[in-house]
Amino acid sequence: MPPKGKGNRKKKGKGKGNSKETKCKATSDLYFPKEVVFDILSRLPVKDLLQFRCVCKQWNKLIYKPNFIAAHFRRSSSLQRSCSSLIIGSRHQESNNHVLSLYNPPDSLVELDSPFPCFFPNMYIVGPTNGIVCLFNPPWGELITLWNPAMKQYKMVQLSESLPIQGLHSLASVGVAFNYQQNDLLVLRIFCVELLSPVPNHIEMYSTKTGRWKKLKNEMVFYIGEFLCNAIVKGVPYWFVCMPDKFGVRAVFMRFDVGKTVFEKLPSIGPRRQHQFLVDLENSLCMLDWDHKDDCRIDVWVLDDVDRWSMKYSVGPLIGFDRILGCLRNGDIVAKNDKGVVFLCDPITSSIKEKFSLDTSKVGSHVIVDYSESLFLFAGMLPVKKQDAQDKLARKKITRACLKFLMGQPSEIVIP
Repeated sequence: MPPKGKGNRKKKGKGKGNSKETKCKATSDLYFPKEVVFDILSRLPVKDLLQFRCVCKQWNKLIYKPNFIAAHFRRSSSLQRSCSSLIIGSRHQESNNHVLSLYNPPDSLVELDSPFPCFFPNMYIVGPTNGIVCLFNPPWGELITLWNPAMKQYKMVQLSESLPIQGLHSLASVGVAFNYQQNDLLVLRIFCVELLSPVPNHIEMYSTKTGRWKKLKNEMVFYIGEFLCNAIVKGVPYWFVCMPDKFGVRAVFMRFDVGKTVFEKLPSIGPRRQHQFLVDLENSLCMLDWDHKDDCRIDVWVLDDVDRWSMKYSVGPLIGFDRILGCLRNGDIVAKNDKGVVFLCDPITSSIKEKFSLDTSKVGSHVIVDYSESLFLFAGMLPVKKQDAQDKLARKKITRACLKFLMGQPSEIVIP
């Protein structure tokens, strides 16, 4: 018999077959190929994927890989076409605070923890782009906050040193773009000149990849009257602008070329009605064209891949709506009636699919955007602080007390 030595003993302790990593690999790779695991996980909601990070190291690494994030967002966007999620921005009727809510029809509204400072009077919503929503304060595009609602993280962008010129610039218009080749989220801020000014707009761009602003070359003269871009399609922002020509000033569409970082003019449709609204319809730029009548009909125009406009269909007649708030990627039109009730309208059947009332919101304060969740994050993002009920109640009491104080009524404001 050979002598009993160390070489013949079985090694104890953590062996290769006993490690958690090997067990995870056995459960994921032995029974399911990597491609199958990738495909299954890319179909799950962000909330579930964040919980699955602790299953094993392989899953945790996979969830943060750029190719997985891109595949997950593509699937998320395609699923949202059949059942869209909505982010609704409004002002609280009593406290006047900015309220951001998530609505998944037919579920109830869920109020989200907002990263935007509640004490600023105005908040505009741009996007989303690749799951990122941009919040900012007009009229000069200040307090730019980039926010991923699904990941509950945000970053407040430090502004450049550029300042508007008094007497030349009238406002700043903000847009968001996404460079898929560079995996880079871009923020555009345009200092818009007054109408009929011969001076080109000052345009600057912020890159989340470099964390810096840079001024873009621009020799085109056009006039923007809105604080934000009118639509974003596949990471490309669009504006409805006025441009001078030999006949005067006419309305045209402008597009920001993400690769060349320049603005391009799009062809016009021709004679239009009283109102126009640019939207993203099934990943194509779409324009809603209508007159404000009792039996309103809405013409839906679509821009194809070679920049040609064609009318896709006509919706209506729609009776009893006050104004259009937006259009979802699946074509459903979001509108509001004169009683403040928001509803979703099926453009094919002209029937109302869903109604919901925002009882605690100020009349006319609703902003509704289509939302697809994403895992995308970039350097410098921080977790959004959870707003508990006590904080909300305290803000409400302070607002009421300030209003009483301004109106000369007895208030509970205590000055230390």
